[in-house]
Amino acid sequence: MRDPNIEIVVESKADFNFPVVSAASICAKVTRDSVLAGWKFPEQKEIDTDFGCGYPGDPKAKQWLKRHLDTTFGFPTLVRFSWKTCYSILED
Repeated sequence: MRDPNIEIVVESKADFNFPVVSAASICAKVTRDSVLAGWKFPEQKEIDTDFGCGYPGDPKAKQWLKRHLDTTFGFPTLVRFSWKTCYSILED
């Protein structure tokens, strides 16, 4: 049940406008990096973990995606196919 005393705001660039969102973003990134450092891919083949920071503009992340794109199965299970960077690579 939703608490009527809590207002939910959806805003572009919220991490810039609200310090608490910025802090949450940093916590999420640190947690993600920690999980990825020990990530074990369930795929049978060897997959390198030199995938960069994962941001859309990161050339290292783009190259990792291209190296690990399987023509039949797509990307490793770690990758969200809905990520625009993946979508662009699949379209190419």
